[in-house]
Amino acid sequence: MAARLLSALAEGEEPALARLAAHPDPKVRRAALTPACPPAAAARALADADAGVSAQAAALWARAPAPPPADALAAALAARPSSPALVRLLAAARPEDALVGASALRGEEVDVSSLEVVDALLRGAAGAERAAGAERVAAAAWALARSAEPGALPRLAALAAHPLAAARAAAARALPAGHPALAALAADADAGVAWLARRALDGAFAPAALAARVGPHARLASASARPPYGLRPYDDLPRVPRVRAALALCHARFDANVGVALRSAEAAGLEALFLVGERASSLSSARGAELAVPLRVVPDAAALLLAARAAGYQLVAVQQTPRSEPYHLASYPPRPLFVLGAEDAGLPDALRAAADLVVEIPLYGLIDSLNVSAAATCVVMHWRAHAAPEPSGEA
Repeated sequence: MAARLLSALAEGEEPALARLAAHPDPKVRRAALTPACPPAAAARALADADAGVSAQAAALWARAPAPPPADALAAALAARPSSPALVRLLAAARPEDALVGASALRGEEVDVSSLEVVDALLRGAAGAERAAGAERVAAAAWALARSAEPGALPRLAALAAHPLAAARAAAARALPAGHPALAALAADADAGVAWLARRALDGAFAPAALAARVGPHARLASASARPPYGLRPYDDLPRVPRVRAALALCHARFDANVGVALRSAEAAGLEALFLVGERASSLSSARGAELAVPLRVVPDAAALLLAARAAGYQLVAVQQTPRSEPYHLASYPPRPLFVLGAEDAGLPDALRAAADLVVEIPLYGLIDSLNVSAAATCVVMHWRAHAAPEPSGEA
């Protein structure tokens, strides 16, 4: 419990978690291995005697921006040389390592850079069962696509005419923009191969373009981007432009859905969230969005209608009905109040009839509906990205 609490409250590395990561109880050690755990302690945990602790540490490092220190990884592999999680970490740090190549040849999903291993994969595919052979060719082709060795380029050019689409896709992704093979790949019969080749011709995969992807985004300067992540009462919150639009949930059953919907409403720049029924007892999933967007509780649907009309909103019901319009094709009003119903019963008939527009999200699988907060996020963010809404004058 102490480890979880420290992790939740930490706003960076928490030194106390290093002590808990050395606790005699393996359950405590596992609980301490969170992003707030100091890297040195997390590295030592890779070689922990308890397999569960070691696996938790490997999972933590798999999400880290850089691989663990080489000595810590070597110690862990000495104890567990066949651990797939540790070998994948080794592949990220040293893809040319022989242990990585051996794992790839056994069919494990690891990143390799050795051209000898790539050639062995391609040779092995010839005598393998058909499906397994195709997987080996794909693994070898994409290993070539990631390889920085000088000999990779002619091998990739040869794969541009391979009968397997996955191999041609790797060539299309990795060949430089001026390579003559890309023109043919851009007209490939496989749509995925052709798309990748067209992107490559436009320079989307040039080294400078790929390097720019790993730079920090401007949003990382936001107060909510720092651990424990979210807005806090003591943050100095800047004023941001908001729009004349709001979101309403009618008799939501789960606090988590209210919090997620509130977070999405804030992210979309809406000016308010209405909650029909009782107020959620926990808004932890909102990540502090309630500090930026007012939450107004009304007792029933009639009260929501009165509040909406008085504020000048037009009601947009998000509900499957025989007359609903696809949300991505609808013509939205200038000041929408998006209204969603309960997770099981949906919107009351009175709100369906009173709505000025009814939209739904087309579904293509067997599930009959989306989670209510997921549906709210989908519709609101789409509207915000495509509309030209009125500014609210509030922030």
